[in-house]
Amino acid sequence: MGEKITEKLLRKRAEHNDGELSTLREITLHQFDIEKIENLDVFCRHLEILLLQHNQISKIENLHKLKELQYLNLALNNITRIENLEGCESLTKLDLTVNFVDNLLDVENLKSNGKLRELYLVGNPCAQVEGYRSFVIASIPQLLVLDGIDIEKTERIIASQEYETIREKLIQFQETKTQTTNETAVNSENQVEALDREELVEQKRKDFQTKLVPHTPESRIQTARDLSLMRDPNPAPPPAPPLPVPVLSSTGRVLQKNQGNWDFSLKTLDTCIVLRVGISKYIDTSLIDVDVHQTYIRVTVKGKVLQLVLEKDVNVNETICERSKANGELCVTMLIKDRNNRLNVEEEVQKLRKKQSEKHKEAFTGGKPKPEKELKKMSRRDLLFVDSTKEDKTIKINEVRKEFVEETEFVDDPDVPPLC
Repeated sequence: MGEKITEKLLRKRAEHNDGELSTLREITLHQFDIEKIENLDVFCRHLEILLLQHNQISKIENLHKLKELQYLNLALNNITRIENLEGCESLTKLDLTVNFVDNLLDVENLKSNGKLRELYLVGNPCAQVEGYRSFVIASIPQLLVLDGIDIEKTERIIASQEYETIREKLIQFQETKTQTTNETAVNSENQVEALDREELVEQKRKDFQTKLVPHTPESRIQTARDLSLMRDPNPAPPPAPPLPVPVLSSTGRVLQKNQGNWDFSLKTLDTCIVLRVGISKYIDTSLIDVDVHQTYIRVTVKGKVLQLVLEKDVNVNETICERSKANGELCVTMLIKDRNNRLNVEEEVQKLRKKQSEKHKEAFTGGKPKPEKELKKMSRRDLLFVDSTKEDKTIKINEVRKEFVEETEFVDDPDVPPLC
């Protein structure tokens, strides 16, 4: 079996972006024998370049949420239809070289991609149909390059004239075409029951060297599975998923944990409880999950849990989570339960901010507000000589200047020429 597109694989291939997926712009997933497109619309919404060539993908799917995708490479896969690309509004280049697209009418599904400029269909059965180039040019008027060749004005004129006749022939051809396909893929399930694993691998090696394999999507998928079986006859079992962190002990007591060893402070005020967690600003907010309960709070950062018991019951619906853009600190304000329900968490947050700003002002002015005139007269040099140990913190500028002149012990030497 080929590899699946999982979060682990995506983070591994996003090393150039420090493993961050929410801001990832480009990713390469070629030659992994991937059989299905998945999870890209969940973890990588801002992708601009997606390279999926040389895999075993049979269907274009799960790409409708990638609104910023500009270049999609699906060459050397098992795709039989052009579909599900209407949501890719920014798509400018699509590469479907050497696939199994046989219905040329599928090209009309790309009309809604208004920014599409380059299309590659070389090596597909539809590229052998008579009138292929003219039909594609007339179906996608915004196209500028087809199969690496620029589209000229004369081609557009001829294509528009031949479009209706070519389309009627294609419709008749698809109606008369038989729906049954010859599936010649090897069915290995019955062989597994009759043969041991080693004998099966040896037989597949002989068949791989002697028997001819038809060029079909089913045979390509089966060949890729056989090759992976020959490379690793005894694959290791997948690792067991990590056990979830227990919330309660056997006695029903809430367990407190700090798996990430983060610095935190939990303060219980008159009306609310405030939790501050020192998280690095380089950790994306999408990797942080906050779960507030009536008696405890649980913060999960990249799979590591911080779980704390609250001194008082809080109102779960009256909670505000904020994060500092400067240092990445997480601040969770939880309103204490009130019988009358008169309190508002937003008003309490505003009060806390106001108190904090007042404290900063008092710390800057030394506890006593100084007049603006006096602060304006003081120079930067005068502020450096402020002695905070004195009880009287009023500054006399003349005395500071006299002390500064006496400490320098300046000597005027008449032999030294002037600077200017």
